[in-house]
Amino acid sequence: MRYRQLALGICVSMATSYGWSLGNSSSRVAYGLDSQTLPTVSGTNQTAKPSNLLTPVIAQNTSDQSNSIRLNSIRPTTNGLMLTLNANPEIRIQREDNPDRLIVDLQNTAVVKELHKSSLPMNRFGVKQVRIAQFQNNPAIARLVFDLDSNDPNSKVAWQSQYIAATNTLLLTPANLAQTPITPSLPIPVSSNPINTNKPASIQRLSFSNTGQLIIEANQPVNYQTSLDRVSGTFNLRVANANISPTLQRPTLLATSPIERIRLSQVGNAVEIGIKTSPSWQIRETQRQNNQQINLQVSSNRVSQVPSNNPTNLPSNNPSGTVSTPNRQGLGVIVVDPGHGGPDVGATRNGVYEKDITLEISKYLGGILQQMGYSVIYTRTSDIDLDLEPRVQIAENARADAFVSVHVNSLDVNASSVSGVETYHARGSIVGQELARYVHSQIIASTGASDRNIRGAGFYVIAKTSMPAILVETGYITNPAESSNLTSPNYQRRMAEAIAKGIDQFFKSNRR
Repeated sequence: MRYRQLALGICVSMATSYGWSLGNSSSRVAYGLDSQTLPTVSGTNQTAKPSNLLTPVIAQNTSDQSNSIRLNSIRPTTNGLMLTLNANPEIRIQREDNPDRLIVDLQNTAVVKELHKSSLPMNRFGVKQVRIAQFQNNPAIARLVFDLDSNDPNSKVAWQSQYIAATNTLLLTPANLAQTPITPSLPIPVSSNPINTNKPASIQRLSFSNTGQLIIEANQPVNYQTSLDRVSGTFNLRVANANISPTLQRPTLLATSPIERIRLSQVGNAVEIGIKTSPSWQIRETQRQNNQQINLQVSSNRVSQVPSNNPTNLPSNNPSGTVSTPNRQGLGVIVVDPGHGGPDVGATRNGVYEKDITLEISKYLGGILQQMGYSVIYTRTSDIDLDLEPRVQIAENARADAFVSVHVNSLDVNASSVSGVETYHARGSIVGQELARYVHSQIIASTGASDRNIRGAGFYVIAKTSMPAILVETGYITNPAESSNLTSPNYQRRMAEAIAKGIDQFFKSNRR
């Protein structure tokens, strides 16, 4: 087991031109705290500023930005923004009036090409949208402009910053939501250049990805516009210069799917697509993989409420035998934890790594759970190095309803005949044992794998989580037949379906 303290830090520098109430207007303040509010100032009698605050002021001799901090992505959360950077930047922030704007400059920070001059519609927290650009190259400055709604009282609220070194993320959160859990989602859409073509595109396929995205595919690049009918809860897309393929492929919507209906209509030379979600669910655009696809993320739009009497220290596993279900909408929040990652490859055999198998099974599992109506949070979605403590903290911050860690087993070469599935729960956790029992029985019934029973153990990720938690050893990579199964996408999906079905049965049983 590896243990490392989760590093948190903030470095904030205040713009001096608007008179911060910090004593000396020329002071620069650096913080090394877990979190710190970024002050904003109500501007009065200020000189009018240029309307385009993203226009670069770049030195003629621009420098190589290879030594700069790099802003790789910006992701919306349920209560703010999550920025992915390779280091903790110094932040300068200022408030402007007429029009109302908050300007956040990340010092010594370069913006990846795809994000430059992109925008993120917000329409919450008193923010209409956030615009992103490389404001300056020498020295590098990444600028975020928050276009504020002056009629919304939330537009006056200060924002809080928190940098999490373990995951290379900078969290920006309104101060009045600072205590609510932060739920990451996928990167914001990046505006692409207009597509110039006279030939209509053909909408050929709608499908769900392993991570719960709805993907709309065409036979050539497409342009589209979106809108939301808040009354009916329908997310609408209008794809210009397009038609519906006579061989259109559509996904099957399960009874438990958060999407109730998908309707395509040919309106003149455009295709209109209406996607109606269940109450408390929403559709968000995500970054396009290519110009022939439209990627939409289906996610819960609820914001969890933290009880006023919530203790600072979270409880250990609950041995009472009951599931503590927060007062939230939706079927529940499941944290899916693919074991190992990065240089920690886990079990190996003949060049096959445990970290790769666990990630594939976890992606299948998350997508299936989302289609069932659960909200899913992954501890990792790529091949990154992640210690044990941050995995637990992700689940605790999200106040998850269950934690499922996916692993692959191994023995030495002299025991290659051993095979089978083992499912672990924390010692003394009756509710964890119940979750393990439901999941384990479904895996054995679905895959036909050898039954190596459910067991209590002290593994860190299940012993330190406060919600029902299990660790599934999906098979032995050192057994030739089982290794072949574990690397098969069909078997990986069957394993994921069984785990998801067991989780669903567990929650249904505890809701009765």
